[in-house]
Amino acid sequence: MTTLGVFGAGAMGANHVRAARALREWDDVIVVDVDEDKSRAVAERNGFRAGEDMDDVLTSIDAAIVAVPSDVHEQVVVPLLRQNIDVLLEKPVAAELDAAERIAEVAATSRSKVLVGHVERFNSAVSELLSWAPGAQHVEFRRVSPAGGRALGDVVSDLMVHDLDLLLAIARSRDGHDGIKNLCAQWSANSEEMCSTLIETDGGLTSTVVASRMHQMKDRKIILTCSDAVIVADMVRQQVSVHRMDRVEFTDEGGFVRYRQTGSTEIPFLDNGEPLQREQRHFYQVVSGEAEPIVSLADGLAAMRLVEQVRCAASHCAKAPALAS
Repeated sequence: MTTLGVFGAGAMGANHVRAARALREWDDVIVVDVDEDKSRAVAERNGFRAGEDMDDVLTSIDAAIVAVPSDVHEQVVVPLLRQNIDVLLEKPVAAELDAAERIAEVAATSRSKVLVGHVERFNSAVSELLSWAPGAQHVEFRRVSPAGGRALGDVVSDLMVHDLDLLLAIARSRDGHDGIKNLCAQWSANSEEMCSTLIETDGGLTSTVVASRMHQMKDRKIILTCSDAVIVADMVRQQVSVHRMDRVEFTDEGGFVRYRQTGSTEIPFLDNGEPLQREQRHFYQVVSGEAEPIVSLADGLAAMRLVEQVRCAASHCAKAPALAS
């Protein structure tokens, strides 16, 4: 019997409960929220049951998904870690870096495994792209959206954090570490709704990262440049294309100079599926002892630290301290 507790019945928690129903990996699911009517409604809608509070379910669950607001992550996660319960903790690890570090201190004394919910890592296009990471020379990230009603903090904390986590993952795969050598960033239009960032890692990987909530369309793309190919990942459509140039020439036909190029484009077939379901299936494998977390607590902390560096640089603060390798 493997029982899952889902803490938080808001938008993200409700999505996790829906994913649990679709996957049917868990033997039982208990939903907990401070709003008991909400937790009961989410649980019953998916054929599960609601718990009254944390104390009510703490000794009844084997694993937990924490999808409460990030400013109360610490008070929910710490009791779970002290009970050695495996946790899928939605990003960010906490609202503030010092709270995230306190969570990490407790986790270090626990037998719990912690997976941080950077769900983009479970996008099939990203999984394919990461297979090219060892040969990466430069990477471009573009994550833009229209203004929405669910903005959580500035655009770096809300949107760019996904791509900063992916940049660090690419750097680790490429160089074995994720140290940052140079970083500059700027808010656009004097607004925290758009940010452009240039980053160079200790290993020499360069990157441009653009995030915006001021756009007129939703676009999520990564362009990875290698010595012999350019890989384009579209995260919205979960598609990847690999482009290679064979020949470039200028021709003079009838007095008209033309540019001509020939090359090839490969379209890998991907094992698509909802990233949230893929993430939760992986979490079940972690709980079952079949896998280690793809996004560890250390990875989640590294992304938070880089977010702070970008925000500081964009706000013309003093130079932020370098990330630990």
